[in-house]
Amino acid sequence: MFCYPAYKAIKEQLAGIAQTFFYTGQYTKGADNTSYKVPAIYIEMPKPGAVVMWGRRLKSIKPAIVKIHYISYAPFKSVDGAIQDSAIAAHEATLRQIDLLLEGWAARNAPEAGKTEGTLLTQKLINSNVNMLNFQDSNLFSILSYTTEIYSRHLQ
Repeated sequence: MFCYPAYKAIKEQLAGIAQTFFYTGQYTKGADNTSYKVPAIYIEMPKPGAVVMWGRRLKSIKPAIVKIHYISYAPFKSVDGAIQDSAIAAHEATLRQIDLLLEGWAARNAPEAGKTEGTLLTQKLINSNVNMLNFQDSNLFSILSYTTEIYSRHLQ
């Protein structure tokens, strides 16, 4: 009800960086769903939280934590086991690109006829936590966490 429109807007904002999917624990060790793509962005929407009612038409989840997981390929060299510096540099460059697109950005619906901008789906996303450079097998993943508010409007 709340999260899907915001997820779609975030996914659209990140288009062109890497394939983007809804996060369901795809690359987590021991998870049932261990099929995942690399490189990819996984968007983890907030778990159920307290809903704040603003009249009869507007509801919000606040604070809402949206996590952006980025996973890339970072192979080990076959001789000495050192991680390739170029893979780490490329991974971090992509993280900067993601953060430039999301930090301070607010998701909106498409504008209705005759209006210049759509209704607000989220407040501005503020980077509130970073979990960097985690290695798993031959992959490297990082998680950027953004704090925001997510809105749901009911026009009935």
